[in-house]
Amino acid sequence: MRTVVTMPGDGIGKVVLPEALRVLDAVGFDAEYVHADIGWEFWVKEGNALPERTVELLAEHKLGLFGAITSKPKD
Repeated sequence: MRTVVTMPGDGIGKVVLPEALRVLDAVGFDAEYVHADIGWEFWVKEGNALPERTVELLAEHKLGLFGAITSKPKD
């Protein structure tokens, strides 16, 4: 069984990624899903939009599904 690292990210990503998972399940895609952090929320909290723990999950599982992220606002 595959393991897919899911990264909803920000904004619309939090809406579309769960729907993408529903489609994959409906077509019989055999996978386990592991959530990972990414996006503006983590930039604000941790100073990094792509935390090392997410990079490590992607390196381990080699398969990711990404929603969307927000860019840092211009000052």
